[in-house]
Amino acid sequence: AAWRLFALALLYFAGTVFFVKTMIRERESTGYYRASVGYHAAALVPAGLLSPWLLVPFALYLARAVALPRRRLRPAQVGVVEIVNSVMLVAFATVLL
Repeated sequence: AAWRLFALALLYFAGTVFFVKTMIRERESTGYYRASVGYHAAALVPAGLLSPWLLVPFALYLARAVALPRRRLRPAQVGVVEIVNSVMLVAFATVLL
């Protein structure tokens, strides 16, 4: 169970790095945007292997990576989004793993 939780946390937080970078420091970079969307799309596969139910939050993370960079959110707003997403991941992990 510990390895599955570790893999889940690594999968989520690696994507968060791309997303936050795209939202704050690299707002105008299409390369970072593509990397973020690509990572989140690819993350669906290992998430689904851990549990098919994990496709739900990871699909939402992909939608977030696609849609939110087009909006001009302040860093504090990006932080709130990430807190909500982290809590959602903990809830799914608690129930599923």
